[in-house]
Amino acid sequence: MKKLLLVLIAFILGLSINTQAHDFYSLNSEGDTIYYNIISSVSPYTVEVTYKGVYFYNDYNEYRGSVTIPDSVFYNGNYHKVTSIGNGAFYECYELTSISLPNTILYIGYSAFYGCNGLTSITIPNSVTSFGNSVFRHCFGLTSITIPNSVTDIGIETFADCVELTSITLSDSISSIGLNCFYNCRRLDSITIPSSVTLVDNCAFYACSALTSVNIPNSVTSIGMGVFWNCGSLASISIPASITSIAPFAFEGTPFYNNMPDGVVYFNNILYSYKGIMPENSSITVQEGTKSICANAFRYKSNLTSISIPNSVTSIGNNAFLDCSGLTSITIPNSVTTIEFSTFYNCSGLTSITIPNSVTYIKDRAFGECTGLTSLTIGNSVTEIDYNAFGNCSGLTSITSLAETPPSLGVLVFDYVNKSIPLYVPEASIPLYQAAEGWQDFYNIQIGLDDINVANNINVLIYPNPAKDKTKIEFKGLNFIADIIIYDIMGKEVKRDVIAKETKELEIDVKDLNRGVYNIRICSKGIDLTKKLVVE
Repeated sequence: MKKLLLVLIAFILGLSINTQAHDFYSLNSEGDTIYYNIISSVSPYTVEVTYKGVYFYNDYNEYRGSVTIPDSVFYNGNYHKVTSIGNGAFYECYELTSISLPNTILYIGYSAFYGCNGLTSITIPNSVTSFGNSVFRHCFGLTSITIPNSVTDIGIETFADCVELTSITLSDSISSIGLNCFYNCRRLDSITIPSSVTLVDNCAFYACSALTSVNIPNSVTSIGMGVFWNCGSLASISIPASITSIAPFAFEGTPFYNNMPDGVVYFNNILYSYKGIMPENSSITVQEGTKSICANAFRYKSNLTSISIPNSVTSIGNNAFLDCSGLTSITIPNSVTTIEFSTFYNCSGLTSITIPNSVTYIKDRAFGECTGLTSLTIGNSVTEIDYNAFGNCSGLTSITSLAETPPSLGVLVFDYVNKSIPLYVPEASIPLYQAAEGWQDFYNIQIGLDDINVANNINVLIYPNPAKDKTKIEFKGLNFIADIIIYDIMGKEVKRDVIAKETKELEIDVKDLNRGVYNIRICSKGIDLTKKLVVE
């Protein structure tokens, strides 16, 4: 019986604990009830202001009118310093008209004043160092606010949908303007971005339709996606040379962008986008000195047939050439180290790709759905290839990997690629590829044939390769008669020739050969070399 009574008491206590978020409540000097959670129950004793009830959305409008938060509160025989406004503490207290915060407050939690529509202004004490997310979101009545220099982080969606906010002074200590920070603040007509800011994050000023001009300081290095999207009055934006990356849709829907002429748009040394309708059979030369091509820059530009990219370019953004179905060839410069996700996705006109030796990482779906691709060469520095990077490249007739250690493969990297095609790898690496996950699915792994072969002091070079009509074989040190035999990928002989002693060059007509990969065998006494030839 005694044991049962103890169980019942424990159950009742458990219910009481689970039916409230606060640890205790107390009246302030005006007689308002303030709810608190204990942060520290040992010296120094600290508490945070919280809400009544189990969840912050259960008791709407618990705090009303003008509320003063004390700097300390007496509880259980000790004074507890009030150091923070807890998460959702004043959530949708729409009759709260003003609040006084003490200088003991260090942190204001997420959604602390979310939906406080009666709040027209608030003074943030100099003690506050950071905000949680969505602190003042949906405060429709808030017209102005000053963020003190003590604040270093203002979180994301901080002032989103504060539709009456007309002015704000930002802290000179913040390092970034967060995601959706001023989203839909449609009466905000000016903003000064402090020189401490290095990042303006995604949609930070989306649909701020009253903004007319913005000066981005030299401290900023990155502009996120849709930062000024649909700012319908924004006609002037200064973009400093410090900017190294600009995400898509940063300026779309602004007079600043709309008034630019159609064609390739550059901001300093960044190729931002192609604006307008691209003419048929367009060939583009990226200007020298360009350092990056932004994400989505040529997305859906099916009329692009060729593009020349200088070695100054070190990054090409995700989706940059997505669905460029008319693009037949591209040379990726040796300065690029990563192929981003979906960069060349569904470029069905590409027939051959060489990943330069500078690249170490190929991301998700980078060349997915490139169904016209017949030849692929992977550079010797690639260490990782992600999910579906070459998925449904069903036209591939050969793959060459120059990496001595097989690159790590994600899931379905070569999905719907014929695993019987030749996979050319360095000779010493054949056992490694045969054992490596993903690579072992290819059951025709052969000695790599892309480098110039040297045997018995004979050097052989084939060019152009890939070839369309004719190709040439260049010889150095050929001191005897040799047979030239061309085999298709099934091993069937399709051409044969004989070359004389000391021949320097032999031209071969390949117009009558079908598109695909062929092996050219050069054999005589003491030598037997095989080279790969791709016919387009």
